[in-house]
Amino acid sequence: MSIIATDLDGTIFKGDTLIDDVKEGLEKILDSGIDIYYTTNNSSQSPNEIKSKLENLLKVTIDISKIISPLVIFQNLYQGIQKKLYIYGSDNLKKYIKKINMHITSLENSELILIGRKEENNNSEINQVIKNVELGKNILCLNKDLTFPTEYGEEPGNGAIVKIIEDKLSINIPTLGKSGKLYSSYFTQKKINIDFVIGDRVDTDIIFGKNLNAKTFLVSSGIKNYLDVNIADMQLNKFSDVVPFITKNS
Repeated sequence: MSIIATDLDGTIFKGDTLIDDVKEGLEKILDSGIDIYYTTNNSSQSPNEIKSKLENLLKVTIDISKIISPLVIFQNLYQGIQKKLYIYGSDNLKKYIKKINMHITSLENSELILIGRKEENNNSEINQVIKNVELGKNILCLNKDLTFPTEYGEEPGNGAIVKIIEDKLSINIPTLGKSGKLYSSYFTQKKINIDFVIGDRVDTDIIFGKNLNAKTFLVSSGIKNYLDVNIADMQLNKFSDVVPFITKNS
């Protein structure tokens, strides 16, 4: 049985709106007996929140274990390891981290700084993060997406803050997102052999697929790509256009 990893933002939906013909395309894939993992760089919602959103939009039941986000990667790496953690991110992110029994503390008392996404960024807080990294604190980010697609256009993503910190300190912050090896290593570790990857971003989805030696499909329904789109195996307009190729070759 073939296994697909599909992106969400810009591939399945934009904001709270399904992209045209996605529901019908997913039904055809599932009816063909193909397994689907829902892979995302979302760093502001918990896996359960993502599951609820997908189920509401698609009107199907989704196994929570099939939703893989940077938070899942973080939990897999750090649960049971006692680290004093400072979080730059949303309240939802902090609630999720508390649920997996990680110790959240002040910036000054932290051992590890985790960069997530906030609705409104705080320049003073960012400057304090920079100062603490200069003093030797370890830092990790949930993803490096400079933007993310909504039904109203592209908005600044988690990567915009990461880039500010990296540029200021001339460092490369390790990421738990799809562009990093920690994300693809999760699938290898769990012996999940992905055959096809679908997504709208070269710098995350297609790189993720290449890291897994999967066949990659780049769709143009999400963000504008600034990297070479030709590294994808195929380029198509939207998710439903990919379906015939996958069902035929599974």
